Formats: sequence, structure tokens, C-alpha cells
Amino acid sequence: MEILSTMVIIGIVSSMAVPRFKIAMERISYQSSDREMLSLLRLARSLAISEKAQYGIYFEDTTPRKYRLFKDVSNPSAFTYEDSDSTIKIDTLSGDFAMLYTDITGNSVVFQPNGSAGFIGGGNITSMAMSEDVIAIFVHNILASTGRVKSRAVRRPMAACTW
Repeated sequence: MEILSTMVIIGIVSSMAVPRFKIAMERISYQSSDREMLSLLRLARSLAISEKAQYGIYFEDTTPRKYRLFKDVSNPSAFTYEDSDSTIKIDTLSGDFAMLYTDITGNSVVFQPNGSAGFIGGGNITSMAMSEDVIAIFVHNILASTGRVKSRAVRRPMAACTW
């Protein structure tokens, strides 16, 4: 009888932990996707500094969202991606992003050899990841003078509200 009641208690506690585990895994996935975007921006800046050339990131308006890491060779003063620029890498952003918004004209950020960033607009990239259990909003702000990226979670991954 004691073993049976112990097994029932373990089963009840386990059934309560499974939904929490699912939410925790979604949070980790969203934060990982956000760090991936931050790493991508830092990679472009590092390439620009180390190779003494302009490198940039172009966020395409496609579904799923794609990005291009490119070397800005065709029109460096425009700070935008053009088809004649040298594409280094094309990849898809994580499917976790329900939305990706930039206030940068042309969705391009170009880093100059001194590390500063060139773009037209505010320099903000906002991403939102959402499921029925978790909502997460992240903002990356690129400082034009230094090219450094400041990141913050506007809304940390947390259980979705019912408003």
C-alpha cells in the first residue's frame, strides 16, 4: 500500500511538472534565437574590422525571414544591400520569430572598417516570439557611432497573458 501511494504521489507531481517543462523549453528556444541574431550582427562588425572592408546584414521581407551576410562592394556609400554585392552567407532566421521589424530603411545594416555602423533610420531591430504559452519581445539597438549592439528584452519570455 505504501509503495502504491508513493507511486501515485510521484505521478501527480510529475504531471504537474510537464507543462512547466514545456514552457521552460520554449523560453530557452526564444532566448537562443535572439542570441543567434545578436551574434550575427556582431559577426558582421567583426568581419568589417578585421578585413578592413564594409560588411552588412540584410533582413529579407520573406516568410520565413531570411538574412544575408554580405560584403558591401557595389555602392558602399548607400549602406544598403544590392544584388551586385558579394553575398557571404544566406540563412533563415529561427522559426521561433513570429515577427521581425526594423526601422532601418532598406532593412540593411552595414558596418564600416572602423567598427561604426552605417544605416538610414533608427537602428532598431525588434523581434517577437510567441506561442500559446509564452510571449517574448527583444530589441536590438545599433549605435551608429560605435557599431555596438545594445540588446534588451522588452518583455522577457513569460507565460502568455489573457488580456
